[in-house]
Amino acid sequence: MLKKGMGMKRGIPGALALLLAACSPDPDVNRNGETSMKAQPKASCTDCDAAPSVPVSALPASEEEWKKKLTPEEFYILRQKGTERPYTGKLLHHKADGLYACAGCGQPLYDSKTKYDSCGWPSFWDAIPGAVDKHPDLEATCSRCKGHLGHIFDDGPPPTGKRH
Repeated sequence: MLKKGMGMKRGIPGALALLLAACSPDPDVNRNGETSMKAQPKASCTDCDAAPSVPVSALPASEEEWKKKLTPEEFYILRQKGTERPYTGKLLHHKADGLYACAGCGQPLYDSKTKYDSCGWPSFWDAIPGAVDKHPDLEATCSRCKGHLGHIFDDGPPPTGKRH
């Protein structure tokens, strides 16, 4: 799900279970997805609801808990590996600088610098290092909460040739 802001605005459809952080990322994560030793204050942002990323220990332990935390569409995509209809995401053509993060746990996944126009879903040519797990069947999942993000294909632009 493409989400704008650091929190989760419910009901915005998107191809990936993502959240666009148009303001600064979490205080312990820089724009490269690296954890910093010294927390910095969050930027104020009137266009987001500023929920920080969730540590692994605080994630739902069961699918029933995930169902309570997520909207039906988010649950279908993140937990049941579903896909919404192409060209339905409100932020499909969003161009603002920022980080795209998991709608399930808030972990930054993609930098807007790697986003490009490709198909009916948001596409990125690379992920933040360590943020996305790549599986043999081409599936991509969040490395923190294991939520389904979509798939990775070999038809993307340089420099990686990948399409997330």
